[in-house]
Parts: sequence; C-alpha cells; structure tokens
Amino acid sequence: MSFIDSFSRRGTRLKNSIYARRAQTQAAAKGFMYQPEPRTIGSFARGRQLVAGNLLFAGYLVESQDTGLWEVDSPDAAFDAERHGFAWLDDLAAVGDGSARAKAQKWVWGWIGAHGRGGGLGWSADLTGRRVIRWVNHALFLLSGKGKAETEAFYHSLSAQTWYLAQRWQSARPGLPRFEALAGLIYAGLALQGREELADPAVKALAEECDSQIDAQGGLPTRNPEELLSVFTLLTWAAAALHEAGRSVPAAHSAAIERIAPTLRTLRHSDGGLARFHGGGRGLEGWLDHALAASHVSDAQTDGLAMPGCRRAAHR
Repeated sequence: MSFIDSFSRRGTRLKNSIYARRAQTQAAAKGFMYQPEPRTIGSFARGRQLVAGNLLFAGYLVESQDTGLWEVDSPDAAFDAERHGFAWLDDLAAVGDGSARAKAQKWVWGWIGAHGRGGGLGWSADLTGRRVIRWVNHALFLLSGKGKAETEAFYHSLSAQTWYLAQRWQSARPGLPRFEALAGLIYAGLALQGREELADPAVKALAEECDSQIDAQGGLPTRNPEELLSVFTLLTWAAAALHEAGRSVPAAHSAAIERIAPTLRTLRHSDGGLARFHGGGRGLEGWLDHALAASHVSDAQTDGLAMPGCRRAAHR
C-alpha cells in the first residue's frame, strides 16, 4: 500500500468517526411508517450453530458459548467486518425460536452498548448500510418483549445510523459497497417516521450508480456473479421499499434490474446455484431464485445480452 493510499484511508476513518459521533445528537424516530417485512434469507443450519455459540465468520471459527459476540477477540479484519455487517441476524431469524431471539437481542443491544456511540470498523458506509437493512427487516423479531427504554435505544441507534449514511455514503467504494450504503439509506429512510427527506438524494444517487456501474450486458466491472447477485438483490429491495412508500422507481433503477435478470438466469446452474468464477461463490441456497422472483422480471423479458464469457444456454 502506498503512502498516499494509507493517508487517504486514515482520513476516511477519521471522517467516519467524526460523523458517527455527530449522528448521536440527531433526534430519534418514534417508529416505522409501515410494518417492515423481512426480505433477507438466512441459513437455518448456521443459525443453530450461532445459538450453540459457534461463530463462523469469514472462514474463522470461534467458540463462544458463554460470552457475547462483541467480547470475542477478532482473529481477522474480515471476521470483524462480517459481525459488524449483521448478516448473521438473517440466520438467527431463520431459526426464529426463543433461544435464537434471545441471542439476537443480546447481540444487537450489545452492539448498541459497545459500538453505538461511534467509531471503529463498524462505522463505515457499506457496513452501516448492510446493518440497517437487517435491523429494519427483523425489527419485529428484535423488539418483541422489549421495554420502553430498550425500544427507544434501538430507534435512536437506527436513526443515528441512517443520518450517518446520508452524510457518508459517498465514502463507500464504487460497486457493491456503494450500492449497500445507498440501499441501506433508502431502506431505513423510507421506513422510519420523519426520515423520508434523507432518502430523497439517495434515490437519485442510486439511479446514477445503476447507469455508471451496470453495463449494457447487465454486468459489473468485477465480473463477479455473486457480487452481481448481491447488487441485484439490493436493487430489488430498494425498489420494493419505494413502492411501499407510494413512490415511483427511477427509470435507470428499473432498467438496471431488467438488464441484470437475464444475466443471472444465464449464470444459474440447474441446482439453483451460481456459476463460480472471478472470485464469486454459488450463493446461499435459494437466494438466486428468490431474488429473481422478487424482481418481477419474467423469462419473456430475459432475451437480452449476458456478460461476455457466459454460457448462452442452461441445458445440461
């Protein structure tokens, strides 16, 4: 890493920390505009492992039966990024029983206590976007049985993170990180009472990212199929949030979804998994089919071009 890159990263972290602390002074939303509907897909098997205290993030397994998630020493930065991104909340929600709910609540309010005041790896634009989507998705699961003080702490933290995203989404790298930041801002801004104005610039910015990052063949510059599926999923979630708020989806946003769908169908194996190349995996079981169904782009609309190098037929 060059000196200039290192200096730039330090500057970004400093700005992130400053805005994260300023976010704590923002007024908290009182509730949601509508009842959030979970859209993220988790793994029941992984959820059971988490309940048992087996933390498997970024390829590292840490056993933690008696301690909280945030008291565990991170073996690697990638491990830390995964736990701050809160995708594991999908897995606990997939289990959905009392022990999974108790674990999820302990870890969410544990994050608020340990990291909610700002600073650290978790306060980057892409991880914050990923996190707020899960908090909104699983809010009913998390708030069940919670008292007034804990509920207010949840809404205050979620409101602070949404404001932070409105100030810092530009700091996310172009590509998947920026899509995560913008989708999270739209998702939370439209869901929280009195935060709609924060989502307005993000809707326009997301449409511009669709034009600049999604090419005519429905691909990303990285050519990573799993990353493309992640972006596609975020775009469908953001579109659904706009529809639920009674808003129209920008033409560039809708067009990007329609360009990506045929490419993903071309990349789909007969078992429902993705082709694996350019560093991408096959994706979670059922993720691809769920995302295609949620896009409402029919097979008849998928006769467009696919990314160069893709197979043109799905026959065996």
